[in-house]
Amino acid sequence: MAEISSAAARSRSIVEGDWISIATPHGSVRAKARLNDSLADDVVAAQHGWWQACPELELPGYDPLDSTGANINLAIGTEVVDPISGAAPP
Repeated sequence: MAEISSAAARSRSIVEGDWISIATPHGSVRAKARLNDSLADDVVAAQHGWWQACPELELPGYDPLDSTGANINLAIGTEVVDPISGAAPP
């Protein structure tokens, strides 16, 4: 999921549950929109690990390395990462 404010969604003709594309200079990823009015209109908050399947909830998995997947790491630069895990710092 990627959370955005209702105003930001409205200005882009996005409704709750739509697939949206998040693009940065580092890459792009897709996610399902979730409206969250506690966010500023210029903020997108996305969950890490959402590409993983969950058979118990009958949720499919998505390719974590493809821009049609749902791995937010594809939109985050790798200039500064943990040398052991490869994770980006908070």
